[in-house]
Amino acid sequence: TIKPKSCLEIRYMTKNATVHNGFYTIYIGQNEIQTVYCDFQSDPPFVWTLVESFTRKIGKWVSKLPGHESFQQPYYYNYPFNECNPQFKAYRLGKKSMASIANSPRTTHWRVTCNFQNITSFPMSHRDYWRNSMCRYNVMTVTRTVFGCYWVDYINVRGYTCRNCLLAMYATPGAHMHFQSSTSLYYCHKNVFPSPYKRSPTETNFGHFHTYNVQHSCSATRDSTTNWWFGGVYQPQNKLIHVSLL
Repeated sequence: TIKPKSCLEIRYMTKNATVHNGFYTIYIGQNEIQTVYCDFQSDPPFVWTLVESFTRKIGKWVSKLPGHESFQQPYYYNYPFNECNPQFKAYRLGKKSMASIANSPRTTHWRVTCNFQNITSFPMSHRDYWRNSMCRYNVMTVTRTVFGCYWVDYINVRGYTCRNCLLAMYATPGAHMHFQSSTSLYYCHKNVFPSPYKRSPTETNFGHFHTYNVQHSCSATRDSTTNWWFGGVYQPQNKLIHVSLL
């Protein structure tokens, strides 16, 4: 019996032309099962497994809500929250489960979306969206990235887009992986994401939320959600798919 390790592996096992988003069971190792949320429809040809999701109010750096520590850590550290209850308000898989999905042979990418629970039509908009390959930046191995220039496949912040570019990304113990769009013009490829913030304070996007911009979908309101996913391309045997950078 084939035991799928990710939503993408479930898709390869399913002969139906269309598979709907929802809750599915995957395997961690050979016998341990894990319920996860799968996205088969929003972002073709990609298929994604939700590994973390949180609201601005619990993901904010100074949040005092119970469990907020789980949403201020890189994935190298084990901080599960509601692991058995996949949801968009406050959810994070444990490191063992995340690593199993990330190390699945078909997993090649990660992405970040905003307010996925509110999306009603597919394919989804790529405004306020971030996608990169595990090969270029493996988020499972990051322990501390105070500063560094890293290749990014695609990122959109408030409608401003960068494709195949070098950007500064940040993560430390106590600070979730995030992008500081307001400082981007000073470093790396010096891409400009116009912002009312500059170096101090900085505009943080897709996590941490030390200082945030309400024009960004993930931080527009206290209940806006940031959604992190692992996945890859669904490549039917009779169809060669070219993946563009959007």
